[in-house]
Amino acid sequence: MLDTGMNAPESIETLIEQQRRLINGNRAVQMFPAGTKELPMPQNMLRAENLRGVFHYNPNLITEQRLQELSAIGRENEFLELGPYSKAEILQRVAAGEEPMAVVEYTPDGTEVRAALACTSTVAEQAEYFNRTKTLCNIVVCAIPNRVQQVLRSIEQCTTP
Repeated sequence: MLDTGMNAPESIETLIEQQRRLINGNRAVQMFPAGTKELPMPQNMLRAENLRGVFHYNPNLITEQRLQELSAIGRENEFLELGPYSKAEILQRVAAGEEPMAVVEYTPDGTEVRAALACTSTVAEQAEYFNRTKTLCNIVVCAIPNRVQQVLRSIEQCTTP
């Protein structure tokens, strides 16, 4: 299941934080999901595009071929610092009865840096990954931000018979 169009919109502040991590070499790829306004291309980065969105990527950390392969199967989590579970895997667990959650990294001023959909059986592992890979002084919270709640409600409405 590919969820193009089911991403929660990110703020410009979040996109800038993600771009900062890309430029600093702490992140291989920044994704602008379909419908998201793309930031200007950072120097020394390359651009790729597909039906799921636009990607700015560091060619020293990932190839376009690998990026496209992972994106085609909905596994952007592997290059977007979102941990070991894809959104589809988490949604399958939620459909089987697990409680949805999210793991979110915030800057000290409260700007969201990244968020991954989680559920009761995966949240501890995902939080450990986020804590291990977060920017110094940032915090990791296990909760569902309002923007993610809205997307979950949309998904629920689409899947409820």
